[in-house]
Amino acid sequence: MSEKRIEELQALLAGSNRVGQIRASLDLVNVGDQQAESILISALGNSNEHSRACAAMALGKMGSVRALPRLEKLLQGNTFAHFFRERSPEVRQTIAFVLSQIGQPSSVAALKYAAQNDESEVVRIEAKAALERYTITSK
Repeated sequence: MSEKRIEELQALLAGSNRVGQIRASLDLVNVGDQQAESILISALGNSNEHSRACAAMALGKMGSVRALPRLEKLLQGNTFAHFFRERSPEVRQTIAFVLSQIGQPSSVAALKYAAQNDESEVVRIEAKAALERYTITSK
């Protein structure tokens, strides 16, 4: 894929058009290379909530093990406070789903933390469901 097209997808993902964000994230999944993965990981820091959720879903679809440390930190923050934690409950909910989709043992601690401690009920429910999916698929 051309550098120009990659830049266009990156701009679409960062933009405010929800359909454009979805298209860009799916196109980056289809590209599937390390550059596309890096763009999606970087997009987890975008200012637009929907863009961050699209990036997380795309990383899950790619099965991006490289994104796990960032996704786990966004779900639970760090041990001293909620520094680095994703501020949107909807995006944290998406991240919980994505962590179970990628299905690596390193994610269990973040999912357990969210299932027990997240202040948002939807995040706690999704994290519990993610742990159940993880348990089923790891047997």
